Amino acid sequence: MNKLTSEKLKSGALAIEKFRALQEREQEWLYELLSVGKSALLALKILDAISACPLSFEEIADECGCNSQTVSQVLNALIEGGTTIQLDAKCAYAPSGRSRKLARR
Repeated sequence: MNKLTSEKLKSGALAIEKFRALQEREQEWLYELLSVGKSALLALKILDAISACPLSFEEIADECGCNSQTVSQVLNALIEGGTTIQLDAKCAYAPSGRSRKLARR
């Protein structure tokens, strides 16, 4: 194991323990999300960015630290997978009843 992987495991050790304490049915859907890996984290960032108002691909890219082509690819993959996103040639919007950031409080 390389040093970076070791450090990631150390920093995530308590979260891993919390995961293990979840009921099996809760773990099942989280396993599916975990299998997507870093792509899921970027997708969540993008969806959070466009949850309040429509943004251009460039604005999303700036907010999420990636390029606009990646934003386009992620959004199209999410749409193909069934995520509700309003998308046109210039902007994307994923309305939600409540922002994930608010839900954490």
